[in-house]
Amino acid sequence: MFRRFSLAALAVLCFIVAPNNSSAASLTASSTVSLTAPPAQVGLEGMLDNPTLLLAVTAGIVLALVIGGGIVFALIAALGTRFFSSNVPAPDKLAAFNAQQNAALDAERSHPRKIVISPTMEPFVIAIGGFAVVFLLASAFVTVPPPKEASGAEGSATPVAAGLPTTGDFTKIVSELPAGNADKGVKLFTTQACSGCHSVQKDQRLVGPSFYGLWSRAGTQVPGMGAKEYLYQSIVNPNAHVVEGYQSGLMPPTFSKTLSPQDMADILAYIERDHNEK
Repeated sequence: MFRRFSLAALAVLCFIVAPNNSSAASLTASSTVSLTAPPAQVGLEGMLDNPTLLLAVTAGIVLALVIGGGIVFALIAALGTRFFSSNVPAPDKLAAFNAQQNAALDAERSHPRKIVISPTMEPFVIAIGGFAVVFLLASAFVTVPPPKEASGAEGSATPVAAGLPTTGDFTKIVSELPAGNADKGVKLFTTQACSGCHSVQKDQRLVGPSFYGLWSRAGTQVPGMGAKEYLYQSIVNPNAHVVEGYQSGLMPPTFSKTLSPQDMADILAYIERDHNEK
């Protein structure tokens, strides 16, 4: 095939170089007319003026590019074939490798691995493990500051309730209470949920007795016990003396643990000031 392309290219070039009969005749005639006529232009301008010459040159360039490209492509293909043929394992080595892989697969099928965690349980195990890691890191690096002591209205720390005595000499116990603040007692009446069970209106009954005139009634409930002692005992031990018309167990017996001596003094001062019949 390469020989055919070479013969074709040689024929085209001979056609270009061979003089044309008409051109020779015209050149002879012109020479007889004038021996001083200028020679014909055979440079670039002459080639552009001759369509046949321009076509032949173009065809020669295209033919040279095609032939050259074919040669380059053939060389690249030959080099690639040589490279891959030199790097491909020999048939015996390839057969040995395949046999080794097949033996490994057969061994795995004959001795399957024991599945500890099923695929459906993997997300839950991962989630629990992640939570445990985060919890351990938080426990190791995050410290919780100690709770601050609550401050009173004057900025002093409110004493924590250490427990009020529920039995004993109540006269001595109430005498040892600090001075009470009736205004603070009003707030404690709401914050300690007293207002939910005790009304402050006359003859209005909720769960327990009304606070209206409570200080005056408290001094007459138990012989030998004043209003302050009776109210103290009724708060820390509400089932000690149950008022007629009411049943025991209505008032929680936990105020002895939640109220401080100052809280008790403030509540008693509030009852004495605002609920003492005149």
